[in-house]
Amino acid sequence: AGGWLVADWGYHDVGAAGVVHMISGFFALGVLINLGPRVGRFNADGSANDLPGHSIPMTIAGLMIIIIGFFGFLGACLIYPAPMAGSTADAGWLTIYGGPATLSSFAFNTLMAFAGGIIGAYFITKDPFWMMSGALAGIISCASGLDIYFPALAFIVAFSAGLILRPCANWLERRGIDDAVGAVTVHGTIGLYGVIMLGAFASGFPALQGAAGEAPTISFSGQIVGAVVFGLLGLVPGYISAVILNQLGMLRTPEAAEILGLDPTKVPAQGYPEGIPASLQPAE
Repeated sequence: AGGWLVADWGYHDVGAAGVVHMISGFFALGVLINLGPRVGRFNADGSANDLPGHSIPMTIAGLMIIIIGFFGFLGACLIYPAPMAGSTADAGWLTIYGGPATLSSFAFNTLMAFAGGIIGAYFITKDPFWMMSGALAGIISCASGLDIYFPALAFIVAFSAGLILRPCANWLERRGIDDAVGAVTVHGTIGLYGVIMLGAFASGFPALQGAAGEAPTISFSGQIVGAVVFGLLGLVPGYISAVILNQLGMLRTPEAAEILGLDPTKVPAQGYPEGIPASLQPAE
């Protein structure tokens, strides 16, 4: 809370859309630039082929587990400080910036963000994967301002995040980046969007609780500066580490192993028997 972005620029990110999601998403982008696309993902003319996952129900279940975890993660962004020595005053729940909040307000805004994201994604695509990813994106888009947003505003911000999710993924795809599970888009792009949206809707609110006249206020320019900082903190280390691993031959599995599958070549085990070629299955 006392960092230079907050104190000098009025940066505010109570649910870590920039600190966690932007850094991880842009780190993944730096890796993917060096990793390259999966075998068969792109054609010679640059067009992309869809490589669906093995199981849509398992994918949806996995995304739901992540979303349920977000209620705990975002709720844990609040603290309940013990009374100061010699005092019986109960400060109640506080954000990391010292501002008042409640678990119920965080939970309700998270729920509204979930709803807005999945509905927004529904308008763009009927694909269950992208709809559930839209729910996740909606939560991330509102994470920075859970302590400030009115629930209806959280829904609107998340709805717009769901609308832009698939187009942002398509933009990345057209540039030859193979983001297999949408990690760059959901976390990096939408994290960036959420940080900027807070600057648009919450400029002038206290960024940090302090003495009268001394507390910095949220500013649109401060959110932009924060977004640039966290984007670089993710992209640069991700790119450099991937370059080093690539030079050491440790970044990408051999093409033959990729085609056969990592289960039988790396574990070895076969998680999906229907994927074993008939010629390799035991005779009856």
